[in-house]
Amino acid sequence: MKLAVAPPHICIYRGEYLQGTMVFFEEIEEAIRQRSPIRVDFSQCQSINAAAAVMTFAKITRYQLIADFVGMAKGHQSLEITMPLDKKVRAFFRSTGFHDAVRPGGKAKLNRLWRDEGNPFKTSNSAVPDLPALIKHLKNRLGNVPDRLMSALSEGYLNINHHAYERDLIEDLFGRWWQYTSSVRANGTFSVVLYDCGIGIPKSLEHKLAREVVWYTDNQVIEYAMQKGSTRFGDHHGRGNGFHNIKKPVDINKQAKHLFIASGRGAVVYKDQKIDTSEMHPNYGFGGTLIEWCFDGEIK
Repeated sequence: MKLAVAPPHICIYRGEYLQGTMVFFEEIEEAIRQRSPIRVDFSQCQSINAAAAVMTFAKITRYQLIADFVGMAKGHQSLEITMPLDKKVRAFFRSTGFHDAVRPGGKAKLNRLWRDEGNPFKTSNSAVPDLPALIKHLKNRLGNVPDRLMSALSEGYLNINHHAYERDLIEDLFGRWWQYTSSVRANGTFSVVLYDCGIGIPKSLEHKLAREVVWYTDNQVIEYAMQKGSTRFGDHHGRGNGFHNIKKPVDINKQAKHLFIASGRGAVVYKDQKIDTSEMHPNYGFGGTLIEWCFDGEIK
C-alpha cells in the first residue's frame, strides 16, 4: 500500500507551503496511475485552505471513481483515510464537511453530497447542473449571492464540459468539476472555488498562441486569456466572452477582493480590473484549472 502524507499546512497560496502540498497531491496521482491501494494520512495536518481543500477533494474522489471503474480488489475502499491527530483540526474537518467529502465512497457518496444542502463540497460532470439547487446552496452558505457569480460559475461549467478534458476518460470523469463555497468567516471574507482535472488553459490554447506569440510561460497564457476575454472557447463556439463573465463578479462588486486562477504551471491574481500578480511554478503543475472568487465583507 502506498502512503500519501499530508504536510502540516495544505496550501497552494504561500510559497513555503506549495512544495509540500504539491508533493502530497502527486503521491495520490501516482497511486491512480499505478492502480495501487493508498493510505492518505492527515495525522500531522494543522490547516487546509479553501483552494487546497477543493484540490484534495478532487484528487481523492477521482481515485475513488477510477478504483471502482477499473475493478480494483477493494474498489473505492482501496483508499484509506487517517484523520488529524489534533482534536481541533479533526473537528474542523468534520464541521466543514471535508471529512464527508473525502471519506470512503463512490458515486453514491458524491450523489449524497450533491443533495446535502449543508455540505459545501459539490461535484458533477454536468455542463448544466441543477442550477436552482446550487443557487439555494449558495444562499444558505452566504446569505446573499454576489452579483453575476452564478453566471460566472455557469460559464465555468460549460467551459469545463466543452474544452477541459480530452476524450480518453471514463464517463464519470469526463467534464467533471469540483466546487467549494466557504462560509462567511468572522472577518467577513468568503470564497467560492471551482476546479477541474483537465488539460489546463495553457495546453488548450497552445495552438492558438503558437500563431501569435513566439515564446510564453503558462502564467502568461492565463494573462493572455484574461485580457483577450476568452477562455478555452474558440471564436466560433458562440461563447468568446468567457473570461469577461468569469471576471465580472470581481469587477462589479465593491466587496470583491480578487480572482485567483491557477492552471498548468501558472498562477495569476486579478483585482481592481487588472492583473495584480503573475507567477510561473516550473516544478509544479496544478493538474487542471482552479478558479477562486474571493470577497471581503458582507454582500448587500
